[in-house]
Amino acid sequence: MNVIMLLFKDVIYDARVQREAISLAEAGHKVEIICVKEYELTLPKLHENLKVVRLTISTKAVKQKLVNSSSRTNASQKRNIVKSLLFKLVQRPILKLLKDLWAYDQFYKKCTQYIIQHQKKFDVIHCHDLNTLSAGVKLAHKYQLYVVYDSHELFNEMAGRNKVDRIYGYWIEKKLMKRINHLIVVNPYVEVEFKRMYGNTIKSTVIQNTPINTLEDHETRNVQKLREVYGMNNEDVLLIYQGGLTPFRGIELIIKTLKHLSDNYKLVIMGSGRSLLTLKELTDELHLGERVFFHPQVQASDVLHYTKQADIGLVMYENISKNNYFSTPNKIFEYLLAGIPTIASKHPGKEYIVEVEQTGICTDENPLSIAAAVREIMSNYEKYVANCLSKQDKYNWNYERQKLQKLYQVIESEL
Repeated sequence: MNVIMLLFKDVIYDARVQREAISLAEAGHKVEIICVKEYELTLPKLHENLKVVRLTISTKAVKQKLVNSSSRTNASQKRNIVKSLLFKLVQRPILKLLKDLWAYDQFYKKCTQYIIQHQKKFDVIHCHDLNTLSAGVKLAHKYQLYVVYDSHELFNEMAGRNKVDRIYGYWIEKKLMKRINHLIVVNPYVEVEFKRMYGNTIKSTVIQNTPINTLEDHETRNVQKLREVYGMNNEDVLLIYQGGLTPFRGIELIIKTLKHLSDNYKLVIMGSGRSLLTLKELTDELHLGERVFFHPQVQASDVLHYTKQADIGLVMYENISKNNYFSTPNKIFEYLLAGIPTIASKHPGKEYIVEVEQTGICTDENPLSIAAAVREIMSNYEKYVANCLSKQDKYNWNYERQKLQKLYQVIESEL
């Protein structure tokens, strides 16, 4: 089959979308990802049956420039203040919604233009998250396509979504859910929540955020050695947080935790996002500059090679929304596959892996509890590592790949 995937961000750092697209290409489907270009990096060829089209959306490009410039500590303070004010202005609820709707419409028109110009014929449209679903449903109606809605999150419950976003978001999602043919979600808790909101008749499949094991060549892989880069010795205990640097992910709590641990505990925060400058300022305020290190975001194929260098991985999302509460961040699986124990928030979406499989500890969202969990893991370290290693065959992409490929076999039989 010919499959078009829609993604309203850059696929460069989206490991889930890359994995799904490659898996379908390996099954013989012709796949094209149409996404938004946010970075100047070049994406290597992923598969001979897979093509990536990166579109420029003006509002996304402006936002990315504002975020990037405000994260640079050496930028002019006056310029940063002006850009910060502009960023806050466009985040006002009504203006933000209008900006987003304009961007979604621009994305739809550019997708349509691409299909017409290149005379493309597709069978299935695979929409990643709610911000592509409107465009996807319109294109499906126009070209008679089967619609797959791949909800990576409870989108309307994401941290940062204001009341206007949520009211509109739930209204449009309810409306569009009537037009989809199949729903993909990331864990059983999100699946239950969707069926509670929109009915039990929805056809659905759980495809977890498990990574591809890229560690076969770990010893020879040319990646930076974190202990060398940041001047650590073998006696230091290396904690890691990897992922987006945005509010309510508990990164501030993780930094504050170091005040309750001895000086040989060090923390690497690996990623990018709008909270970077705030997190650096907090580190300076707490006089932790020699123990907390900020490492740039790395390519998806390299993530596990950095993760494996740490001793403990942290996922301390704050319980401020249903999305944070029910989510199972892919870093939980990355830590497991890298063979390092996890400390996570005491939420259902994290407990069903971390606590049930005993690959770490789920704890309360405060620095003292996190520090106690760190010490508990270190006192039984070999046990937790052994549990991680024993679960690697169960929680890796090979199993999820088969579920996705079987789903598309069913779809093909229905067309």
